[in-house]
Amino acid sequence: MIRPATLHSSPEGLAKLYAIAVRLYPRAFREAYEPSLHQTFRDALADHTLTRRRLILLILRDLAVSLIKEHLTMFRETFGRPTLVFNALILTALATGLALALFAIPQQVLRQGANDPQIQLAGDLAALLDHDGLTDGLRQGALPNSGSPVDMARSLSPFLIVYDDHGQPLGSNVRLNGQTPTLPKGVFEYTRTHGEERVTWEPIAGSHDVRIAAVIQRVQGSQPGFVLAGRSMREVEAREQQVRQMAAFTWFGMIGVIVIGTAFFGWWTRPSAIPTAIRVG
Repeated sequence: MIRPATLHSSPEGLAKLYAIAVRLYPRAFREAYEPSLHQTFRDALADHTLTRRRLILLILRDLAVSLIKEHLTMFRETFGRPTLVFNALILTALATGLALALFAIPQQVLRQGANDPQIQLAGDLAALLDHDGLTDGLRQGALPNSGSPVDMARSLSPFLIVYDDHGQPLGSNVRLNGQTPTLPKGVFEYTRTHGEERVTWEPIAGSHDVRIAAVIQRVQGSQPGFVLAGRSMREVEAREQQVRQMAAFTWFGMIGVIVIGTAFFGWWTRPSAIPTAIRVG
């Protein structure tokens, strides 16, 4: 009976351990070089100029170096072929473009749709004030529900604000922190020139908590000014987040399919060329 210590130090024991280590090489490499590796190992065992300790150290060193090298070579030749990489990159670019389209198109539709009620409200009120003037129009109740103002920070209801020609609020059916908020001057200047502007408005500076889809129209006539119709984007942005998540899941799914498909195809069509063997010792 051979004790474990004898097995690990005897030539037969070392040969068995080396045979196990050789199984760690890639299959194609083993099929080409396994006999020569074993012969080289036997020759090293028969070399009496090498002490057993030095022989074991050389074997371990060469095994560590050659195993890493051969597996890297196999990986590069299997998955690093230019055609395979190029195809994977093209498919990844197509998947990314499709995922971006799946997000951008619905997001734009949702954002533009958020302006629909305000376009009509602003247009109707601007036409009325064009005819009646700002002062008379507001006096005659041009603003609906002006007695029960909308809470801009909480409500999803559309609202209206009328500004004079200098951008000062004259009347509204909305409040934010007890006041009627004002627009940046640049919005009024643009609307003065172009007649209409559609913006995403954050009335509280530095805060994204209140975001409004706003449509501003120019009031002409004897008393020029501006009309703003707006409503909260809270629900629209919640839907945009859902679209973003679905587009992200779609992208990750497509990338997963590309990675798995590329790996399978690369392995299936791997080249049969065998790298040069590394001799022990």
